[in-house]
This record gives sequence, C-alpha cells and structure tokens, in this order.
Amino acid sequence: MCHAVLQAPAFFRFLTRLDEEFAAATRLAGCRACEGPLHVANYPRKPRGCPAAVQDEYSRRLSFTCGHCKLRMTSPSVRFMGRRVYLAIVLMLVSPPGKGSAQALCDQLRIAPVTLKRWRTWWRETFPSTRFWRSVCERFMPPVTIGELPRSLLERFEASAMTDRLAQALRFIAPLRTSHDQVIRRSALTRRRCR
Repeated sequence: MCHAVLQAPAFFRFLTRLDEEFAAATRLAGCRACEGPLHVANYPRKPRGCPAAVQDEYSRRLSFTCGHCKLRMTSPSVRFMGRRVYLAIVLMLVSPPGKGSAQALCDQLRIAPVTLKRWRTWWRETFPSTRFWRSVCERFMPPVTIGELPRSLLERFEASAMTDRLAQALRFIAPLRTSHDQVIRRSALTRRRCR
C-alpha cells in the first residue's frame, strides 16, 4: 500500500493544492512583524521521494517576503517538513519502527540506515518535546504512543483509505516548525532590530 501511495501523482497534486491553500491564507494575513504586504518569494527545493510526474511542482517551496521589512514568511506545508530533503509523506511512511513495507520503501528510495535512525529518533525524542506537540497532544485520548510514532498518530485519523489518513495527519502537523527554522527566523529578526 505504501508503494502505491508514493506512485500516485494525483495524491501528490492534492498535497500541492493543500499547500497552496496554506500559502493563500499566509499571504492574506500579511506580515506578522509589520503587517506589510507579502510578495511571492518561492525558493528552490530538490525533494526526494516524489513521482517524476510531479517533480516540477515539488521543486519549489511556497514562501513570501514582506514588502516593507523584508521578513521571510513561509506558510505551513503538507509536502515539506522543514529543511529535510525527503518529503513529509516519506517521513510518515518509513519512520514507524519495525520491518515490512517501511523497510522495502527505504530500500526503494535508497534511504541510508543512519538517516532512518535519525528520523526515528526525531519522532520519538524531538517531536514530543516541540511546542506544537505539547499544545495538541491532549486532544488524543488515550494518549498517542510515543514509541510508535508516527504510526500511532496516523492511526488516530479516521478514514478508510490510507491516502485520506495521510492527508489528515500531514495537514495536522503542517504548522510544526523545526527548531532550525525557528533559529533562522529569530536570528533574522534580531539582525533587523539591531540595525
């Protein structure tokens, strides 16, 4: 089933539409620092894990720059998870502990064992300590099993089709920012204030 999802251009195009909705909402809200207008400032990406049919539309990350203070505003994404080169859907499908289809996907996508180990550590240790997860984890009763992430999170979304559950889970975690992104944003704001 996982292989089928990663070979379905229609699902990847659906995720692109979700990202476009997030981007439209971000642009409409304006700059969070000075409320100035936002101008398109997409930046290139070289993602791994998407079908060749959608490679072009996945080669850029939707982003904006304020027309007044020049602050970069990047909207939430269901396609990308921070600066990782593999797509968010790949991190969801191959990171659950255990063998089986996840291991077959790792082999197919040539994901190094050390990379997979880093992702699993991120799901078990870093993700549960994020401000985002701490603010939303109480929505799940009984609590999500941390040692089984992301599978235990994916199982909480009710849908018969795997693609629907994946879309719901990706949309749910889209507001998540990596700590690296937060550091970049904070340092950029600090530089502007010091001028």
